[in-house]
Amino acid sequence: MKSAALLVAVAAAIAVPAAAVSSPEASERASGRIPAAHSVRACAGAGPYWPTMTLALQGRTAWVACKERARLVRLTLPGGRKTSTVGLGGPVIAVAVGLGSVWALDTGSTLYRLDAKRARVTKRIQLGANAPYNIWIGGGAVWVADDQGAAVLRVSPASNKVVARIPVGDGPADMVFRGSQAWVVTHRDNTIFRIDTATNVATRLGRVEGNDAAAERLALLGDALWITGRGMSLVEMDPATGAIRRTLGIGGTGIDVIAAAGALWVPVRTAAVDRTGFPTMTAVRRVAADGSVKTVATARGRVDVHGLASGLGSVWIADNTSGLLYRLAA
Repeated sequence: MKSAALLVAVAAAIAVPAAAVSSPEASERASGRIPAAHSVRACAGAGPYWPTMTLALQGRTAWVACKERARLVRLTLPGGRKTSTVGLGGPVIAVAVGLGSVWALDTGSTLYRLDAKRARVTKRIQLGANAPYNIWIGGGAVWVADDQGAAVLRVSPASNKVVARIPVGDGPADMVFRGSQAWVVTHRDNTIFRIDTATNVATRLGRVEGNDAAAERLALLGDALWITGRGMSLVEMDPATGAIRRTLGIGGTGIDVIAAAGALWVPVRTAAVDRTGFPTMTAVRRVAADGSVKTVATARGRVDVHGLASGLGSVWIADNTSGLLYRLAA
């Protein structure tokens, strides 16, 4: 994560004025920024410190975190009809669905548990994190990164308490799960850890090299762990040994990555945007299992990627700057 001073300076330089993205006219113009995609209105208000997990899907329901408005919005897909709005206690930076509930995280280190049907908060869990960042569901638990604490926190859905604080590298940014194993990437030291979720023991697997790189996102596809981030293309790693197998050029640096329909989907940005750290995409690349790369969508204006998810045979991109949810056929 960038320093506060740099984030404020960059935001002031290229941020879109709030009035420009909240009006009906602005949203209508923004809907054409990815010609290959359909779009529906969700919510704006990403703020200068951009979130990265504002979208969670479950069946035909989408939950979108509206950071600066301190609320969650529930939409019915694919039409995008808004069915509920839930106010939270502070700016909400992440949302996830699983273990029978909706989970949301605010900047004050509070994890909210919600009843999905009633769209009501049922529990507030104080995490005690130095810098809470993102939520993941896996291994029968809820996980939250403590970005400045070099650890991931494990929350039990049975007790609604933090039951483990697992040390990893500096700046945990993403997690993926398979069976009883979890993998964590840390964006300041570019290190990959594997956690045995049965014992909560973390093992250092390896490191992604690069002087200006910040490894931030993970995906599992087949027998490979894929890594991307600022200053990086797409790196394939052996999930068992941590050995780097290859690096694929994707025509930019990766903002995020997801596995869907037997392939990887990667929104990419230019080198100039990469230096700012902003998640403003130029295109979406589809990477097949054989390593071939295809451009499936191109942005025709500013599109910020604050959330990436798959469902209903589609890949979905949440842009919380313009307040839109884009759908690409997978």
